[in-house]
Amino acid sequence: MNTWIVVRDPQPAWYNYLIILLLLPIALFVGYKIFIRYKIISLGNNLIEMRFPVLRSSSKYRLDQIEFWTENAVKTGKNSTYKELEIKFSDGQKLSLGHREFTEYDKVIKYLQQKVPKLKKATP
Repeated sequence: MNTWIVVRDPQPAWYNYLIILLLLPIALFVGYKIFIRYKIISLGNNLIEMRFPVLRSSSKYRLDQIEFWTENAVKTGKNSTYKELEIKFSDGQKLSLGHREFTEYDKVIKYLQQKVPKLKKATP
């Protein structure tokens, strides 16, 4: 709305510029995190595939390319915890999955425990 005012009004108020200046970095950050870095993870046939549809790129890793994987749990309240899975590959890439963001989080953990249980790194 403020952008429309700045474009249409010959002499917009100073606070319209301030609002645009404050909200633009937030909008760019949210757009980057939600839309551009959107990824689809596929597991199966001893492969882990990461696809970024917006960027039109993908990466495939065999299970023998995993250096380690670990699951971290952080207590966020009296009755809630936040779990995050981190997988590090031999080329230095990391894949992080949070259980709140990924619907098949439990299936990924079971798959890794079944296929590569020796590569699980204990959390301190």
